[in-house]
Amino acid sequence: MFRFFANRRYFKLYFLMQKDGNIHQLSREVDMTTSHLSIVTDQLEREGLIIKHRKGRECSIELTEAGKEFGEILRKYDELATELLNKIKNNPEGKNERQS
Repeated sequence: MFRFFANRRYFKLYFLMQKDGNIHQLSREVDMTTSHLSIVTDQLEREGLIIKHRKGRECSIELTEAGKEFGEILRKYDELATELLNKIKNNPEGKNERQS
């Protein structure tokens, strides 16, 4: 399941789920078919990270407490990875900044 999050699209999806849990809206925002998104959210629900609420044809998503904690871990990972990539970008040869 966690292999999903190696893909930037799934990172975006998870962060969007914290704001808007509507399946149709989420599928448009992450450029994913609703059927594929349904498969992904079924997996997240089995893992205990989300709860799906169905009302007729509408389906919304709510993060569980574990899902919220996992979201914080993803956010911290994203910040650290971005910081590291920026350091590499600004210092491509890997030179120590203290050296002249």
